[in-house]
Parts: sequence; structure tokens; C-alpha cells
Amino acid sequence: MWTGCFLIALEAAGLRVIFPVASIPENISGQAINMNPQIISAAEFYGTMIPRRTAEDLNSIAHLKRFLELITGDSKFRKQINANPTSASSLAKKRGIDVDLSKFSSKFEAEAPVSESKTESPELPLAVLWKDWIADLLTFRRLIREDGYSNTADHRFNEWRKRQEERVKIEFGANKADAITHPIFSFELSKGCSVGCWFCGFSAESFKGHYQRTPKNVLLWRNILGTAVELFGPAAQTGFCYGATEPFDNPNYLDFLEDYREIVGVLPQTTSAVPMRDLVWTRRLMEMQKLPPALPSRFSIISPRTLKELHATFSPDELLRYELLMQLRGSSYGKARAGKTLKKVNAEGESNAGLQVNSDASSIACVSGFLVNMVDRTIYLVSPCQASDRWPLGYRVHASGTFAGAKDFGDFIERSISERMPLELPSDLPVSYREALTYEQREDGFDLFSDYSVHSFTGPDHIRRLGDMIAEGKHQPADIVGALVDIGADIFGIMGTLTDLYRKGFLEDMPGGTGADQVVDV
Repeated sequence: MWTGCFLIALEAAGLRVIFPVASIPENISGQAINMNPQIISAAEFYGTMIPRRTAEDLNSIAHLKRFLELITGDSKFRKQINANPTSASSLAKKRGIDVDLSKFSSKFEAEAPVSESKTESPELPLAVLWKDWIADLLTFRRLIREDGYSNTADHRFNEWRKRQEERVKIEFGANKADAITHPIFSFELSKGCSVGCWFCGFSAESFKGHYQRTPKNVLLWRNILGTAVELFGPAAQTGFCYGATEPFDNPNYLDFLEDYREIVGVLPQTTSAVPMRDLVWTRRLMEMQKLPPALPSRFSIISPRTLKELHATFSPDELLRYELLMQLRGSSYGKARAGKTLKKVNAEGESNAGLQVNSDASSIACVSGFLVNMVDRTIYLVSPCQASDRWPLGYRVHASGTFAGAKDFGDFIERSISERMPLELPSDLPVSYREALTYEQREDGFDLFSDYSVHSFTGPDHIRRLGDMIAEGKHQPADIVGALVDIGADIFGIMGTLTDLYRKGFLEDMPGGTGADQVVDV
């Protein structure tokens, strides 16, 4: 989902066959699908971001956004600005950016900025404007993460998702984790991807085909969506309709999105790496995006030509709603180390950030929920993690299965909740720390280290013994409680501590500490 690329910076027309659906399909319970579901707060908030700003302010924001796109994506432009910051406004104007950058940052002023010893001047007006825009995007990101929880959903799913959120904070660090919104569905409408990016964090296979828009498939698709809404209510609106796939590869992708908006309630986010492949398609998406409720979409920019043509074809105002992910060779950002790049070694002496892979393992995954492919009708229960030999795609697989129809789809979800999402620490399995945590004793307790954080647990003598027993990874909860009660610990205190460790994501929640081979048959 939305990652906020610019938070870091400031730091053919073809025939489309649409099969009408003669009647509203029914979901697995036989009830008519709710065509007017409650809209999530994130979509409502996003829908206000444009109307509550003046046309002049929106134009300034759009031009600032384009300036930052060039700074982050165009190495030649970036070097020109760095060489002569006071010429920024004139250089930007040559690229069609009409904004006075001296009102954005003092480094772009013609005169030298005020000495640090003097009183600081008020914040520049365009900096305030941009800061407020970014603050709204951060609010949107927070809201969509919160919207993944629903009273309609099984309480066990909500608690499981919360555990994954807590685990991700420990594993990725607070800042990186804050960019992950944990949507609960990813629906893929193709098999494989035609683009073939060398840095694909999901190691997408070559394109094998797309989900055909036949009457039978349309009915299945709409029933699948109806089941998702029945089980999760408005929280299903956090989902999207791509994954290790390129949306453009399905010629009826936008028609399927119309179904999605009708049944689920919002137009989901789209991320495409080939926005210039079919301008009719792209313009249709843009028109759909203007009609609320809709979530913001993105274009991955994988070549200088794409960036140049996109900027030449669409004005800054037209692209205001679209985040451009700078994945081209001229980018100032490196690539996530996951999927195809997990084992990649950067070329010695290579200074082009856009061609480099970040040193630490990472992930581009965001879903804490269900990855669904409509072509081969597979479904996986997944959650984000740091890419590793065990989880090279940057997500854990907690369960997997197949479905033939909406009932199978719903049965898998309900069964995976029952079998993979216990509310409490399972009593019949050994307790162990989650992988990627390092355990160390201390005199008054123990520490747990991840790559980005350290957590200390201190208290009476039995706290250290508790840490030791969990680290051994062979004791069931009752064994731990019994042993610690024998040395004077309070039974309720120990049980409470174990529960807290479990809910906060420190303890392994996959059966037997494994998962790739743990399949829920449906």
C-alpha cells in the first residue's frame, strides 16, 4: 500500500468486453450482497484532501510534488540543483514547474540564508503548504491501517493481525513499520508479470495469463468479493487487486475494479509500472479515481523514458493524486533487498543508487491477511517479514489452500482463523521466541534484540528463569508456569507475562515454529 515516497524526499484504445450481470449475485449465505457498505474513514478522509484546499494551493502542491519527483528520479536534474541551488526555480521552470522555490526552502533563495546566530525566520509559506499535505498523507496512512480492524471480522483475526503489527514493529523498527498499512486482501487478476523488473521484491514469474472476463468468472469474482465483505465488513476496503502482477496485463482489470467498487465500497489502490503502455487505460483509471470513494494509486517509474513521457503527457495537477515510485536507474533510492535481489551483490565502485540494492534485508510486502490469485484459485494467509532464506519474498506464509467457488474461499478463511489464530498462547505447543530475535541474559532479567531494537525485561529472580525457559524452546506454557511457581513466582503474574509477550509479537505464533509447510486444506 501507500508508502509516501515524498516523505523521504523532504527529506489502445482497444475493445473491452464487459459482460453485464443480470442480477445481483448472492454470497455464501444466500443473502444479497450489500451494495452500500459503510465507507472506511481513510477513504472518507482522502476524499476531503482536495476539496478543502484552494485551487491555488493545490496547484502549488502539484508543482512542488513534480519538483521532488525530478530531484529523486532524475540524476541530471539533481546534479544541476546541487551545483547551483539558487537557480532551482529557473531550472524547474524549464521542466514545466511553475513555482517560486525560494518560498519553499532557504537553500533556493538568491541571497545567502540568515546566519544561524540570528533569530530563525518564520517557516516559508510553500514549506508549510507541503508539510500540511504530507501530514494529511500520514493521517491517511494511519487511518487505513486502523481501518483493517472491523467489528464484523472474527475477533481472533483482529487479534492475529494486531500481533503481526507488533511483530513488524520489532522486526523492521518503528519508522519502517509505520509505512506498512497491513491491508487484509490482495487479489491478483493475472498469473505472473510481463514487466520483468530485475529488482522485483516478489520474484514475480513471467506472465502466464490473466483472469478472463467471462460471465462465469464475473459471477465468481463478485461472489468472492461479497464473501470478503460478509466476513470482514468495511475492513475489506483496505484490499487491492494486484500483487506480484502488473494490472495492465489484464485487459479487463478496470472492469473488475468497477465490480470491486460496487460490492466492496471503494475504488482500491492500483500500482502500475507501465502507465504509458495504453493511455486510454491510464486516462480511464484517472477518471475512475476522481469519483469517490477511492484510494490513492501509484505508478512505478522504472526507466528515464517513462518519467520523461509521463511528465510530458500529464500536467502536475493531473498527477497530483498519484505517487510516483522512483525505481529507475537515476533514482536517489536503492532497491529493497528481497525476492530477486536477496542474494544480489552490488557492483564494486557502483555509485548509482538506482542500480544498487540496500545492504540490509527488507521487504515490499504489506498484507497481513489473504493473498488470492483468481487465475489458479490459490489463497495464502500471509504477513510481512524481513526477507530471508526461509522467507525470500519478504512475507510469511501461515497457511495455504485452493478454492473452486465462493464457499470454498469462505471456508478456507474461517478454517485458517480457527487453526492459525488462537487468541491465547497455545497450551499444547512449546513456547519459543520468534525467529530473528536474539536472547541475552542479564542480572535482573533478559534482553531481546532485533536488527533495529532492543527490549529489556526486568524484575524478580524468576523473570530471568522465564527468559531462559522460553529461549530453550522446548517447554509448554504449563511447564513454565509450574516451574516458576515452584520457585516462588505468582501464577497469575507469570501467565500475564506470557500473554503479554505473545500479544506483543515476541513469541512464535506459527505451529511448531514452521509455516511454509503448514497447509490448511479446504
